[in-house]
Amino acid sequence: MIAKIHSGQGFAGLVDYANDIKNKNAEIIASEDVDLTSNKSITASFSLQAKSRPSLKNFVGHISLSFAPEDAPKLSNRLMANIAKEYLQRMGIVNTQYIISRHHDKPHPHVHIAYNRVNNDGNAIFGDQNFRKSARITQALTSEYNLTFGKGKKKVNRDRLKGKDVIKYRIYDIVKGGLEVCIDWKELKNGLIAEGISLDFTYKTDGRIKGVVFTCDDISFGGYRIDRTMTYKNIDRRLQTNLEEYNRLIASMEEKRQRNISSHSENQPHEKSSVSENKTADMSAGISGTAGASGGGSLIVEKIAATAMEMTVQPHIAPVLGVGGGSDNDRGWRDEDEEKDRSYVPYRRRR
Repeated sequence: MIAKIHSGQGFAGLVDYANDIKNKNAEIIASEDVDLTSNKSITASFSLQAKSRPSLKNFVGHISLSFAPEDAPKLSNRLMANIAKEYLQRMGIVNTQYIISRHHDKPHPHVHIAYNRVNNDGNAIFGDQNFRKSARITQALTSEYNLTFGKGKKKVNRDRLKGKDVIKYRIYDIVKGGLEVCIDWKELKNGLIAEGISLDFTYKTDGRIKGVVFTCDDISFGGYRIDRTMTYKNIDRRLQTNLEEYNRLIASMEEKRQRNISSHSENQPHEKSSVSENKTADMSAGISGTAGASGGGSLIVEKIAATAMEMTVQPHIAPVLGVGGGSDNDRGWRDEDEEKDRSYVPYRRRR
């Protein structure tokens, strides 16, 4: 079981994605205090409650929970809903609105949870964006419900580790999460520092980088000693891939934004100037002004995210802040919706 966590500022795009019956064969398997008549009514329910806490910038919560294909036969809608609700309870996401929607477009079972980060009493929900907390909870639930762990390090029971192995696997989990979202070495290094982990390079006699070393609590490991994916070359390759994907998504989002502006200008030429200026300002604010919007949380799990759907349907909504949760795996069954489905894709702010 793997969790990925995001937060943002617009419910419409998320609800349309989570409850996409046509493309995702989605079905809502559980909900709380929302009008399920239509996607618009669900959005209206969320939005009305969010207004009771106008000071909370990122009031939209989104969590995807993915399971191994091997578990599909026993994962009924009822069981998946119970697991998802137990996850929410342990994460402290309580006394608030939510929908839990199951998608049937991938070999692995998975659900998307859309929830209000403004609870029923008008208070903000905090602690729901914690990567390490989420990882511990997903591992516990995987064990308690007798679900399948992935190969390699995901099979290791963290609670039974001792000595240096505790540090080794902590580094592994956090670096793995960082490689989901970081686009360069500087961002990864700064994120690790925020988690109490330092990253240093070793060099060849000619000055070229030879390898990478991670240190936590005065205990150091070469990247290759942690995992084969943690060598300098493999990390550098992954960061480059992330950067290329980021650049492609930014270009695609900008192209769609320009088309929206042109279309709006043709339909309402007398508003051309103000519409263009407002959308340009919103995009600029989303790309350069939301760093640290999570309130000083760990940089390694911060990312600036937005959906192509929201920018198309609601181009006035600024890009949302996304936070990665859970952990990666080597089986290839992690939730790939965000990576392959361009109707809902995150993009990052370049630091």
